[in-house]
Parts: sequence; C-alpha cells; structure tokens
Amino acid sequence: MQLQRFAPLVLLVSLPLFAVAQQSEQSYSRRNTFSSFFAYSNDSSHIILGTAMNRKIGALGFQYQRRLVHRRPLDLYYEAEIRPAMLESDPAEVMTGINLAPTPGTVALGQDAVLECHPSNSSISTFTIGSTTYSNYTQYTCSRRTVVEQGFAPAGIRINLAPRHRLQLTFSSIAGYMFSTQEVPIPDAGSFNYTFDFGGGLEYYLSRNRSVRLEYQVQHFSNKKTADENPGVDSGFIKLTFAFGR
Repeated sequence: MQLQRFAPLVLLVSLPLFAVAQQSEQSYSRRNTFSSFFAYSNDSSHIILGTAMNRKIGALGFQYQRRLVHRRPLDLYYEAEIRPAMLESDPAEVMTGINLAPTPGTVALGQDAVLECHPSNSSISTFTIGSTTYSNYTQYTCSRRTVVEQGFAPAGIRINLAPRHRLQLTFSSIAGYMFSTQEVPIPDAGSFNYTFDFGGGLEYYLSRNRSVRLEYQVQHFSNKKTADENPGVDSGFIKLTFAFGR
C-alpha cells in the first residue's frame, strides 16, 4: 500500500534521469549540414584513366548535405558542392630559338602546356643565303603555367558509419563539371571538363552541431571527347572540411 503512494514520486524523479539517458544516446548527426573546405593535390598520375602527369590543383569550396537515412549503423546523405576558387598548375614547355651565326642571340618562341616536359634541344640547322651562313637550333626547357578554374558538383552521396560516436568513418562520391580560363590540361583539350570524385576519411564531432573532416579523395576530370584532345587528369586530394548544422 505504501509503495503505491510513493510510485508517482518515484516516477517524477526518474523522468529527468530517463531524459538524460535518452540525451546521451542521441547520435552525432545533422539533418542539414553546411561546410567549407580546402583541397590540394600535389601531383597527378595514371590512377583511373588520366594520362596528363604532374598537375597540381588547389581548391576552396562550399558543400551542402541533406540527411536521407538515419540508422544506428550509418547515416546516408545527399551531397552537393561548389568550388568557386581553383588553381591548376600544369607543366609547360618553353621554346627558345638559339642563333649561332651570323649573329649569336636568342629569340623567345613561346610556351605550351604539355602532358610531360623533358628538356631537350633540336638538331642544329645550317643553311647559306648568298654569302651569309645561318646556324640555329631550338631549345626546349620546362616551366609551369597557372590556370584559374571553377567547379560545381550537384550529384553526390556520403555515408558516415557509427553515427552515435564522435569519431566516424566517412565515404563519399560526387560528380559534376569544371570550367577553366584556358584549355586544360593541354591546348585543344577544351575549357569545359566533367569531374568525378570518390574517397574516404574521418569526421570528428566537436559538438553535436560542429565537426571537422579529413579525407583522401581521388578525382578524375576529362572532357569526354567533346574537344580535339582528351588526355584526362587523375589527382589524389587531401581535403580538410569544417562543417556545422542541425
């Protein structure tokens, strides 16, 4: 009988404790996430289909995620991103005419981006006009050119494993396109390219609304034969992201 009298009191006291227990079981997960990131690749190589080597690419961008699936083992997100500021550094071949006779000197002949650059000299050309003999050759040296680019990728997904933990494994894949102020990666390859990225890393939640993410992503871009040349570029990016949302 006395236990029944105290039952409402016990229930009243236990409700806050139950609420605290429920709060501790909440996930480190957001329905809407807004992010800013920096990504950098120091090289390019033949990872998927690319044949243009030694490209360096840096990018600043913003990302939006919308949570689609929320389960104990994983979260599934839709993802889109924009890269308003990108720089690509390509190897370039500098051509210089070397005059040996009758008057020694040099003439700048220009430069072009190339798949790979190897310093070399052409064979010496000698010819005579009247009583004057001319002798020259072309010298090829290596330099770099910088191209400004912008990118937009509207079709992406992301999976985070173990959303009840602060530290989560994350995997993503995203596709889009890229514009550049010059034809990349070489002349006649076009200034419009399609992009495809995939990779994974770790995301650490500083709080339930804020997190930091470190990833390694592989990117392939090419014009899908919409231009005369289509060498393609494969790059490995280190990507650092700061995210917030609810």
